[in-house]
Amino acid sequence: QTDWNLEGRVQGGGHDTQLNARGRDQAGLVAEELAAVPLDLVASSHLARAGQTAAAVAALRPAARRWESAGFGEMRFGELEGRRIHGTSAEVEEARGRFEAIREAMAGDPSVPYPGDGGESTLQVEERARTALADMVRDHPDARHLAVVGHGRMNKVLLSSLLYDDASRFSPIRQGNTCINVVDFDPDEGRFGTWTEVLLNYVAHTEDRGAASGGRS
Repeated sequence: QTDWNLEGRVQGGGHDTQLNARGRDQAGLVAEELAAVPLDLVASSHLARAGQTAAAVAALRPAARRWESAGFGEMRFGELEGRRIHGTSAEVEEARGRFEAIREAMAGDPSVPYPGDGGESTLQVEERARTALADMVRDHPDARHLAVVGHGRMNKVLLSSLLYDDASRFSPIRQGNTCINVVDFDPDEGRFGTWTEVLLNYVAHTEDRGAASGGRS
């Protein structure tokens, strides 16, 4: 969590916000939950909020290597970044309406970008995220357990691309702060290998402190 999350602002790749106190607590909780997993690599985007979370995870797995790529950065929402889309004011409702209209247009055409400087399309996010993932796997051929700390929309686009071979189907995928997704990769299946869903949007470590912290594999 960041202060922008609390304020209901659109938080994309164009603003490098920091975790707030709650976010740092969440990073510690997900680190505990992953402590029993034999991670060989902890990757993240170049943005501070992802890097801070990855650092907390890596701190409990000192043998794991760290790797960073801007390809895992959050989607760039162009001129909507920083705008509040949660609330009841006329300004918020106008911004929310624009945000939803663009999202609907993108669902029909993944090449449609968010308007304004640096605004990205679904296909642009898919391309850079999949390139980063391929680079990560290529550069660490002996790693079997790899963690990628990303961002809500980027995660959804990448997961939709990997699991459904269609990045535009990202909308139904939910991603809570510091949720855990588990996806298996088999390089020997299919032409380019296959990705299989094991678990998506696991958040028991933050929603229920009765979760077996560090005890799940």
